[in-house]
Amino acid sequence: MKIIRNLTLLLLLCFGISCDPAKKSAGAGGDDGIIEVQFLQMNDVYEISPAPSDNTGGLARVAALRKQLIARNPNTFTVLAGDFISPSIIGTLKYEGKRIRGRQMVEVLNALGLDWVVFGNHEFDYDDLSDLQARIDESNFTWLAANARLKGQTWTQQFFKNKAGGGTEICPDNLTVTVKDADGTEITLGVFGVLINTGRKPWVEYSDWKDAAAKNYAALKEKCDVVVALTHLDVADDKKLAATLPGISLVMGGHDHDNQIHRVGNSVVAKADANAKTVYVHTLRYNKRTKTATVKSELRRVNASLPDDPATAAVVSKWERIRNESLASSGFDAIKPVITLKEPLDCREAVVRHEQCKAGEYITAAMMAAAKMRPDCAIQNSGAIRVDDVLSGTLTELDIVRMLPFGGSIVEVEMRGSMLRRTLDAGLGNKGKGGYLLLRNIRRDETAGKWLIGEKALDEAKMYRVILPSFLLTGNEQNMDFLKASIDADGKSANPDIPVIHAPDPADKKDLRHDVRYALIAYLRAK
Repeated sequence: MKIIRNLTLLLLLCFGISCDPAKKSAGAGGDDGIIEVQFLQMNDVYEISPAPSDNTGGLARVAALRKQLIARNPNTFTVLAGDFISPSIIGTLKYEGKRIRGRQMVEVLNALGLDWVVFGNHEFDYDDLSDLQARIDESNFTWLAANARLKGQTWTQQFFKNKAGGGTEICPDNLTVTVKDADGTEITLGVFGVLINTGRKPWVEYSDWKDAAAKNYAALKEKCDVVVALTHLDVADDKKLAATLPGISLVMGGHDHDNQIHRVGNSVVAKADANAKTVYVHTLRYNKRTKTATVKSELRRVNASLPDDPATAAVVSKWERIRNESLASSGFDAIKPVITLKEPLDCREAVVRHEQCKAGEYITAAMMAAAKMRPDCAIQNSGAIRVDDVLSGTLTELDIVRMLPFGGSIVEVEMRGSMLRRTLDAGLGNKGKGGYLLLRNIRRDETAGKWLIGEKALDEAKMYRVILPSFLLTGNEQNMDFLKASIDADGKSANPDIPVIHAPDPADKKDLRHDVRYALIAYLRAK
């Protein structure tokens, strides 16, 4: 697990020879051979609006900060270090007859003025390539991917953008930019992007990020004064990158969701908090005479102290309206409070897909509370939790929907002990994946190598009452195809190991089992 760090309003970390900002103007003295370039860094941004629980984040605020930085230094680049197309509650909704699937993110980031992104693993969440391709085509920014390729049956090629006026534009491995300041100092800046290979789809192929980084750095250093990297890697790999290629001045990373900054030799490795709760502002100062670069990094909180950029806020408001209308039609009030948390609720994938946790405890307890048959235990697939964030403060119904965007009914079944054991074993084998199971009234006795239901060893011959998501009975969860069960024409289950299935009555609108989110909201409000 990554450690959540305490933030200060302005955390200034200076690396290199000097931390004094260059104060320059065109005029007497001419070119002094020193130039400053600014980078506004975000990573892992799934939400366009401030978090309802603590009013942090919000891309309209980031857009306002960007304009402030450009006013101070026109040589400012705004970057996002991967993960923004998915997941989000808005992305699951329909608009104009189609699932939104990141369209809102691209539209807001276009308004914000984003310059560069690197692909993250969540850019490959959707099975159909057409969803990602549509987002690339809609974007006004450059996508970097040195170690990911579009794959066909007999070919691979770089990802590309279909341009509105016709033709295509390659998503490059790297790019170079010439920057010049007021007194005439000019340098060439190079940037490349690499990412982890966990976003597996039949239409994407990865090469080793280390090889891709070395190749692109070698190409850039021959023609650039300064090289920086935009990455979506674990922090340990970011540090390896900086150590292996010490000529890289700055590694702007993603994938880790908590702000952190490290010095590796002469390189700076930095990550901001997810969902733009914070951003990093890096000022890179290059001396052409000594051919040295220094980096000053400032962590900025994104909160109500920053104004909204009006143009970006208008786009955000459009999508908020679409979201709220859609949620209202499903019975949710986006702004209605549910519970004030006494401590943060960690819903990150790194937690919920690896261990029994508080989020799983709440959901499975809510399922048990909503049950009609006094179940012996509850099971929830961790992949249903999609917020991939730490929630705090007062949770609203919107937060619950963010946590469980797909919802879905919960059902009570009678399940043979042998089938229950097989299910629990599969869930344990799915650790790290969405098929890892969150459990209630079930635990593993590792010493004895047995499952316990309550305080008794699981009896493979016994029939147990289990409450679980109806999704699991489709057999579509990873390594759980054996769970497939449906009701036949006589009202009986077609699966002999799950002979009885009690689903919510469609006519009973008050039955909380119709949607696990209804059950969770009711349970948390009653606490």
